[in-house]
Amino acid sequence: MTERERIFAAVRGQIPDRLPWVPRLEFWHRVRLRHGTLPPELRGLSLIEICDRLGVGCYASIPDYTQRSDPDDMIDRALGLFRLPVLPYRVTLAEVDRRVLSRGAETVVEYRTPVGSVRTATVFTDEMLDAGASTPWTTEHPIREPRDFEAVAWIFSHLQVEPQTAGFLARCREVGERGVVVGYLSGAACPIHHIMKELMPVEQFFYALHDYPEKIEALAEALEPLYAAMKRIAAESPAEIILLGANYDDSITYPRFFERHILPPLRDYAAELHARGKFLMTHTDGENRRLLPLYLEAGFDIADSVCPYPMTQCRLEDIYAAFAGRITIWGGIPSTLLCPDSTSEAEFRRTIDELVARYSGRSRLILGVSDMVTADADWDRLAYITEKVRGS
Repeated sequence: MTERERIFAAVRGQIPDRLPWVPRLEFWHRVRLRHGTLPPELRGLSLIEICDRLGVGCYASIPDYTQRSDPDDMIDRALGLFRLPVLPYRVTLAEVDRRVLSRGAETVVEYRTPVGSVRTATVFTDEMLDAGASTPWTTEHPIREPRDFEAVAWIFSHLQVEPQTAGFLARCREVGERGVVVGYLSGAACPIHHIMKELMPVEQFFYALHDYPEKIEALAEALEPLYAAMKRIAAESPAEIILLGANYDDSITYPRFFERHILPPLRDYAAELHARGKFLMTHTDGENRRLLPLYLEAGFDIADSVCPYPMTQCRLEDIYAAFAGRITIWGGIPSTLLCPDSTSEAEFRRTIDELVARYSGRSRLILGVSDMVTADADWDRLAYITEKVRGS
């Protein structure tokens, strides 16, 4: 089987010829390339060629944000809007006067609307690049006081959303049978999740949700057409797997919040995709113990970036059992396991040996590293996992 065939077998509940092994290598590669510390045998190779050399699938679920068609594609990052060629849709601002000021590592954007103005600021420093970051960090969110809600609502209610397929199809040709290119929509599962993650500091969001919920609800209504358009376009796109929502944690997106705000849109979209023969993925890295029962109710098909003990409280075997053969795990290897400073060689080998022995010949697991292979990961440890998987 090809890695693509193994992935779809696992997602459909079938047993592949061996475990799919698809680690997310882009951060590791970006940092090693920047510092000239790639293993000698990998120098001069592209990331896809490195995947081939290692004998792993090509991860293409969350896009590489450095792969842009225009430097300005990240200008609206603090609004949670990204313009990448690989996305199945493209968003354009309308009836907004946007003014951009770059000051070294900082980018300040002012949005002037007929109902008021808001300002955002992001930074992208050398230290961030050294660590492998691919997106700027928001230092000033667009909503800082109650009067900002109206202007932000104006921006989102006047967005234009159009389908685009050329970049997605080009990426599919590039990846080929090495993996599956996922149709990425948003790191937020719904408008209220978007407000929490992108438009306000999280503490301020919860104060606002308590003190003036009507403003949060009105802004969420203004974002709803964007989410409806994204989901419709993705459902009609060539993508066979769609990713919606990311970064859940049972202390922030706590069970009652998740059940009320995030579960329904995931469940409804999963049903729509299933009717079209497609699958829904969501990015579940974080502390998920109290959310596991709700994930089953949400009806999605793939839990991407499952991060087990010791990085979270959940052991992989407990997550696998909780998903009851209905949700496919993508992940399962904590990133610290690959780092010699964090895990001894003996402990690393024992853990991988036990993991491969336990899950070989089973379905609903695509082996990956949670959330990503970090810069200090050891190449020989990655190669050892490949060796064990191939011998299983």
